[in-house]
Amino acid sequence: MARSPQFITGKNNALANDSLDSMTLQLKIYSGAKTLPVGTANYSLEKTYSINEVINFEVSDLIRSEFYHDFSIWNDIGFVQSPQGEALWVAPLGDYTYSNNGAAPDTGVWSSSNALAYLTTDGWATMTNIAPTAVSQAVLATSRARQVQPSAYEVLGIYNSAANELGSIRITWENGDTGLLTNAGGSTTPPSAASNNTQNLVIYAGVGTANLENNPDLPAELKPSGQADNGIGSYYDVILQDTDDSPTEIARVRYYVVCEAKYTPYQIAFINRFGVADFITFFKRSDERGTFTQDSYQKSIYNDGFTTPSLEVGKYTSFNVNSRNTLILNTGFVDQDYDETIKDILMSEYVAVLDGSNWVSVVPDRGSIEYQKHINQKLINYTMTFTYGFDERSLVR
Repeated sequence: MARSPQFITGKNNALANDSLDSMTLQLKIYSGAKTLPVGTANYSLEKTYSINEVINFEVSDLIRSEFYHDFSIWNDIGFVQSPQGEALWVAPLGDYTYSNNGAAPDTGVWSSSNALAYLTTDGWATMTNIAPTAVSQAVLATSRARQVQPSAYEVLGIYNSAANELGSIRITWENGDTGLLTNAGGSTTPPSAASNNTQNLVIYAGVGTANLENNPDLPAELKPSGQADNGIGSYYDVILQDTDDSPTEIARVRYYVVCEAKYTPYQIAFINRFGVADFITFFKRSDERGTFTQDSYQKSIYNDGFTTPSLEVGKYTSFNVNSRNTLILNTGFVDQDYDETIKDILMSEYVAVLDGSNWVSVVPDRGSIEYQKHINQKLINYTMTFTYGFDERSLVR
C-alpha cells in the first residue's frame, strides 16, 4: 500500500544508445473493486524530455485531492469497511516514444489496463524515507499503549491485505478472560481481502470500551461490564491473528481503561501518517477561550441641527462581530512513545473533537513542540491547543 511521496517512472537506459524521448500519463483514481472503470482519466500528463533517459511524474498532490475521510465510523461494532474514498486504487496508463540502442524512434503503449494499479491512502512517509516506502504492517497506527475512557467509542485501522492474512481479532483482558471479536450476528471473520475492494483492504475494528460493551454478540466476560469495576484500572489486549488453524499473532495493541474523576476528558480524532482515522483522549485539565473579532466605523449621530442625539446610539459602531473558540487540552501522563502520535496530530490536515455525539473540525496550533523523554522530563504529558474550524456565529460566504 502506497502513501506520499508517489512517483510514476519510465526509463529506457539499459544500453548506451537507448533513449526515452517522451511519455504520457493518464491517472485513473477510484474506490471499490480493482476493475478499471470506464470513462476518462482523472488526470492527463505529458513530458517531452527525459533526464538520463528517465522520466518521473510525482503524483501525490494530484491523488490527495481525491480522498474522502469520515470519522463517523468511530462507534461501529465488530469489523467495518473503511469509508468509500479513504483508500483508493491508482491505475497509471499511457504511452511513450523511445529508441532502443540508436534505432529509429518508436511509440508504444506502456500500460492500458489495471495491471499496474496500486492501493494508496492519504498518508505520508517520514523524512528518513525519502524514497517511496510501501506500507505492509497490519495495524495502521503508531505503536503506543492506548488510554481509553470506560465508555468511549474508538476503532482501530487495519491493513487487511492478503499478505497479512488477518483471520480474527482476540480480546484478552488482564485477568485472562479472552475470546474473539464478533460482528453483528456472531461472525468472527473480517471482510474478505480476496475481493480486492478498497473498503475491504483497509478496514476498522470496533475495539473501544463502548464498542465492546454495545456489541450484542460479544461474550459478556469480554465486555467492560463483565470485569471488576467495569474494567477501570485494568487493561485489555487487542490481538490480530492470522488464518491458521492454530492462529499466530500478527500484531497486538494494549488498551488501558482510565477513569478521570476530576476533569472532563476530550476525545480527538485525526487522520494519521497511514491515512486512516486514529483517536486519542486528553484526560486532564482543559480550558476554552474565545478570540473575538470585529469591523467598525464611525457614523454621524446627528440627524439634524435641532434634535438632541440619543446616548444609546454610539459614534463608534461595530459590525461583522464574531469569535473563534480555542481548546487547550492536556493528555495527562503518557508513555514516551506518544511523541509519534503528537506528531501525527500536528501533521494531520483532518482533525476533529468529539462534541456530544458530533465530530467538529478543529485546527491544532502548529507552533514548535518539545518531544518529551523520560530521561529528561521523568513524567511525560503534552498540552496542545486546538482552534475550532468554525466561527461562533455562522456566516455563509
